[in-house]
Amino acid sequence: MENILLFAITVGIYSFIWFLFTDPVGWKKQVRRMALVALLVLPINIGGDVFTFAGNAIAEKSIYSIFSLYQKAEQNATTIIGLAYQKTGQNAVTFAGLAYQQAGQDAVTGIGLAYQKAGQDAVTIVGLAGYQKAERETKVPIAIAIYQRVGEKTRTFGAFSALTRD
Repeated sequence: MENILLFAITVGIYSFIWFLFTDPVGWKKQVRRMALVALLVLPINIGGDVFTFAGNAIAEKSIYSIFSLYQKAEQNATTIIGLAYQKTGQNAVTFAGLAYQQAGQDAVTGIGLAYQKAGQDAVTIVGLAGYQKAERETKVPIAIAIYQRVGEKTRTFGAFSALTRD
């Protein structure tokens, strides 16, 4: 039920944005545009795993998308490009984009800006991590972290380094 509501809201918002930034067209073309948007954001559930091109979803297991704004999963959430909010029981991964990640295990942002809370490791490979909190380790190999917390250890302005629990 939640995915149906997310689907309807996403189609409505994306269609409205497309309508705002293009020249006026007839209602038939507008319906075709909405159908295209619906196909792009359609969440396909296969055995509890949800796959979508540009949709937002909640999954019993994992979520995989090319572009996503909202992902909530019991296991993993993965998006390639996104302005992503990800809340997972295990791993949250954004390859490129702006990410707000809450993960039971690892939160990883490849390239981009990140706010991360992780049960084990929080990693921003390239970019800027505004906030990283993890139980085991925070890493910014080719990035800068404004604030990092691992257990009781804290650090401000960590760059090109890792902060570990030990």
